[in-house]
This record gives sequence, structure tokens and C-alpha cells, in this order.
Amino acid sequence: MAAAPYLVESRLGRGGMGVVDLGVAPDGRRVALKHLALFGSADAMAAARARIRREAEVLGRLDHPRIVSLLDVVDDGGDVVLVMPWMQGGSLADRVSRFGPLPPDEVDRMADHLLGALAAAHRAGVVHRDIKPSNILFDEHSRPHLADFGVATARDLTVGLTEAGTAVGTPGFVAPEQARGEVAGTAADLFSLGATLRWAATGTGPYGEGPWDVLLWRAVRGKVEPCPRTLPALLRRRIDRMLTVRPANRPSAAELAGGPAGTAVTPARTGHVGRRERLVLVAVGTGVAALLGAAAVPLLDDVGLGDKEVGAGAPDAVCAVLPYQPCGQPIGPGTDGRACIDLRADYDGDAANGCEALPDEVDGAPLGAVEATIVPTDDVDEYPVEVPDNFHFSCDGTVTFDLTAPAGTTLRLEVLDGDTVLGEATSTGGATASLRLRERQCVGDDAATLTARVTPIGAGRSAEDYVLERSGNW
Repeated sequence: MAAAPYLVESRLGRGGMGVVDLGVAPDGRRVALKHLALFGSADAMAAARARIRREAEVLGRLDHPRIVSLLDVVDDGGDVVLVMPWMQGGSLADRVSRFGPLPPDEVDRMADHLLGALAAAHRAGVVHRDIKPSNILFDEHSRPHLADFGVATARDLTVGLTEAGTAVGTPGFVAPEQARGEVAGTAADLFSLGATLRWAATGTGPYGEGPWDVLLWRAVRGKVEPCPRTLPALLRRRIDRMLTVRPANRPSAAELAGGPAGTAVTPARTGHVGRRERLVLVAVGTGVAALLGAAAVPLLDDVGLGDKEVGAGAPDAVCAVLPYQPCGQPIGPGTDGRACIDLRADYDGDAANGCEALPDEVDGAPLGAVEATIVPTDDVDEYPVEVPDNFHFSCDGTVTFDLTAPAGTTLRLEVLDGDTVLGEATSTGGATASLRLRERQCVGDDAATLTARVTPIGAGRSAEDYVLERSGNW
């Protein structure tokens, strides 16, 4: 049965939370009708409907081209029907399940879109709390959208079923703190998006593979696997930053989004929220969270409501002076106005030129001769070195490595065979340091795949390239 005034065309799917139909709105637009079944007494169901509508008013203010908006909430007998735009391109879960992991450049572009959407939601004071592949939907142009914000993530609206300290989310994609039942804030959303992107690029989440209870056990203990080195360095580092175990050490969605998507005018706070009003707001937010399980919770204190009624007009705005964006001026290159983005670094301390130090993309490439940077500050570059075994009558085969650090920096070169360090050399301020390794045996095959590792020493950093060259063989 359709929820008037929407007509049903076909059944799109069925899940644990109810059914989803393809419908037609009065204006002829196709929409998705998601039915949420309510249980409990008449009073309990009435309270649930009222709370869903109050929550929907907040979520309805989310306005971003990559967020699937909530168009309407309709009563349909014992159900509440959520009306949303129809996404014809299906979900990320469907795409990867059918065709395998996506190309790295496609995952990188998808990250740009979704980080901007998440940053906009967080600025509006909304936390998603259940980002996963099935909640990433594509439109007819294959553009990704973040779906199921707020009430659309409800799995069971039985009153009183979810209590404080209960873990919510999806085990393979949930942040460690959220798996432990702690408060899930914006950092938890960023982790879940990073887990989703990792899965899109590799087919495996940050907790590996296994049944849901094993994944949840790993999540609770923060057993996060870093991205495989087969991914391009920039994408790998971007996702790994999102998957940092400690929430305080994760960047914000705005920082990783960068550009206009990562900045916003700071709302001015007017007046104060009295004790009675604060208790009412907390009760509403807590009640909705309990009802909706993994639903989004508005961070009301961060919206700047003052003494105004929820849903009233936004307060006046003031201009914020940011470290890399003076009031009314353009954002500094390579920043979100507040900090460096995309793993860049500000080594010269000049805010006017932004974050001038760019990370390289050659880390992990077979070593012949490379020019690369130590960006960010904790960067360590490693290169595989294939050393063939050629015949030397005098058994004097050698492999030589030359490292030249840029001015103002000191770099250490180590060459390893597995975990064994075969030799090391240090280059300082433009002087070339050489490391020569001799053939280890004259009789027999001593071909090997070694690893050349470049590590910064001390505090000196430079946006300029270092040079590492290899020559010779055994």
C-alpha cells in the first residue's frame, strides 16, 4: 500500500528495517519510499513518530549536493515512511560485490565528494553513525552520495531497546570507540568513511575478514590493518589517516576535504541555553538516539542555538580569522584555512604561500634513480631493490647507493634484506652519502630483493626533493 500522496511503481528491496519501494511523487518525480515498522503500545508509537519528525526537521536542513536528502516523512498505518530521491546507480556495496574493487583514482575522486558531504553535515551539527558501503549511493551519472542520514538508518524503533553504552554501527566499518559503546562523534564518522573507502579500493575492511562477532572483537580492541602498499601512496596515506585508532588523532572531514568544502563561516553565539532548556534538548537528542539505534544525533551545542527555539532562523554570522585564511581573503594553497590538507606540510612557516611541501608518489616504486620528498614530517620512504646475480670472475660484484639530502635536512639511508640491515649511510645538507654493498658469496646464486629505506633525522625539513640512485649488481 502506498503512503499517500505517493504512488508505488515497484518493490526495490527488503531489509531488516522494512521494505523500500520505488514511488512517484505528486510532481512526477521518482522517489524511494522506505518503510519503518513501529512496534509497541499506541502511546509508544505516537511518541516515536513525534520524535522522528522533530529529528527530521533538523536533518532536513542538510543541504549538500552529495547528501541524499530526506524529502518527507509520512504516516502509513503502522509504518513511518521516509521519502528520499531515487538513486538509480545503486550502492557501493552492489558495485564492489559485482565488479570487484574500484580503481584507485575512482576511489580518490569518491573520497573528495564524500568528505565534502560529511564536512557539511558535521558543520550542521549532525553525526551519521553508520557510514558503510550500502549507504553510499550513486545517481544516474555515477556520482556518489552519502545516504541514510538520521532516521533513515533506524533498524528497530521498538521503544527502549537501545540503551546508553550499547554499541551501534556495522562491525566491519565501526570506529573502535563506537564499538566499545562510547559516544560516537564526528571522528567516528570519519573512521567509518575511511573503512568504506578502504573496502572500495581493496575489497577488505580495516578489521580484515571474518564473521561479525570476530570483526566486532577486533574493532573493540582497535585491531586496525593499514592499507596495503599496493595502493598509490597518496590514497593509502589519506585513508590510513582516517583509520587512526585514537579519535583525537584523526583529522576532521573538513581538513581532508579542503578547499571551499572544508571551510565555513563560524556562527555567532547569542545568549545562552538555560538549564531547563538544555535538559529538554539533551532529552530529545538522547531519546531519538535510543529510538533510532544507529541514527544521527544533532550536536545541538555546536549549532549555536542560544535561547532560540529549535528550527528557528540561523543566527547572524561573523568572519573567522584562520591560520591560512585571513578574514575575507582566499584560502592558502594546500590548506583548508586551518591546517594543511592532502598530506602537505608547511616547512617554511610562511602562511602566505600555504602548505608548500607536496608528498611524492614514488614511494614503493622499484629503485633505479628517484627524486622524492619527506612529506609529511613523519614520512619514511621505502623502495624495493632487485639485485640480480651476474657472474664476476673475481667475485667483486657491488651494489652502490647514493643519497643526496636537500639543504637544511639530514636523511638516513638503510638497505635491508628482510629485517636484517646490510648497511647504512647519512646525507646532510646537499652532501652525497654513498653506501656500497659487496657480493656476499662467489659460488651460488645470491640474487635478492632488498629494501632501501630513507628516514628523516632531526627536525630539519624541506619541500625540495632528495635524490637516491642505485647502480651495479652482484
